[in-house]
Amino acid sequence: MTILIDRPAVLNASSLRRAMGRIPTSVAVVTGHGPEGPVGMTVGSLSTVSLDPPLVTFFAMKESRSFAALRNLDRICINVLDEDHADVCFAFASSSGPKFAVGDWDMDGAGAPVLNTASISMECTVDSVYEAGDHYGLMARLTDLQTADTRPMVFYRGLISRLHPSTGRHAKTNRFDWWAH
Repeated sequence: MTILIDRPAVLNASSLRRAMGRIPTSVAVVTGHGPEGPVGMTVGSLSTVSLDPPLVTFFAMKESRSFAALRNLDRICINVLDEDHADVCFAFASSSGPKFAVGDWDMDGAGAPVLNTASISMECTVDSVYEAGDHYGLMARLTDLQTADTRPMVFYRGLISRLHPSTGRHAKTNRFDWWAH
């Protein structure tokens, strides 16, 4: 039985944020090389759009200066953070400070900066940017992918969280058979 704990009198931004905060999300840092040097930002809205072609999307507030720089680049890297990257998460969530001084970054390649210790690094080309209410969405096409055997950082109810190792269990159904391939 589900117990209803909160039913807001008015649906507004605050009640929607609280409700959606109950859905865990991944945490990623999106990076690129802009005309004024490397740029990056933390996002919690990463989603797969298509497998063929390989497309992902994320969203940023329209006022974001970092997104304004990223949206005009040809190439970006989406670095999915692992559970030990809280310092990287907070550095790139800030609008000031030396972001790339935190973390182990590969800045030498022709593409966007890659976090060497990321759970997943997705090198991408920018496919499109679109309006989404008070946010912009950016659709990116993957050109390269690197994964590590680490546990991802999770954002849940306004907090950086960790998955508990005992919570995972294999689901033996036909619907999840794709996972083994």
